[in-house]
Amino acid sequence: MVSSSPLLSIIIPSYNQFEGLKRTVSSVKDIDDVEVVVVDGGSNDGSAQWLLDNQNHIPKLRTAPDNGIYDAMNKGIELSSGRWLWFLGTGDVPVDGAIDRVIEAIKLDSESDLHCFCVRLLPPLEPGVPDFYKPNFTSELKWRNTLHHQGVIYRKNSIDKYDTRFKVLADYHMNLKLWVKGASSKCHEHTIAEVDAGGVSRVFNRRLYAEERLLKKDALGGGFSALIQSVWTSMKYLNKRYARIKSKS
Repeated sequence: MVSSSPLLSIIIPSYNQFEGLKRTVSSVKDIDDVEVVVVDGGSNDGSAQWLLDNQNHIPKLRTAPDNGIYDAMNKGIELSSGRWLWFLGTGDVPVDGAIDRVIEAIKLDSESDLHCFCVRLLPPLEPGVPDFYKPNFTSELKWRNTLHHQGVIYRKNSIDKYDTRFKVLADYHMNLKLWVKGASSKCHEHTIAEVDAGGVSRVFNRRLYAEERLLKKDALGGGFSALIQSVWTSMKYLNKRYARIKSKS
């Protein structure tokens, strides 16, 4: 049962991902003190009707066109009532016992801005992509996003909305800005989610690294730092290309 002010809101953006949507919603529905928020971008694959038919399991539901995944997440933030927020993609599922671990970590926490957990990535994996992410909320964030989106639980009043100028890496931008302003984080050894294959942030093209340079300039500033990041992201791009070529040989 969900109280009028739940502890945790699980926000699920979706667009034409019917099977993954059913799998994710079914894995998190009807749990005490957990509010399920689904933002569907006007799907035409049967998702919208399924959501309406199951609305008794989905306390907060929006089915209407949006302007992409981060706009959908922002709408989910607006709809949510929980003190803490967890974002899951369609097809992503909590591992056994994960929700209990999350609730235990946040229920008496009055100080932290975010809790960070491990995640496992499901196959098929792109070349150079690990199958396990362990969180690290340190200066290493300047070089790569060491917090996997589905492994982070944010205190709602500690975050702003996602900056929708960034179409692929707005979550990295948010994490980096939180680190820059000295947000308080607790990192855990537990794995809480299995993440479905695919996703726009796992398409390692030039556009992705151009966006990374822009978000880092916004969060970290320009000048010498921006120059270093330009070199660094170019090296990352070349390394991913090499890994892709090597995997085909």
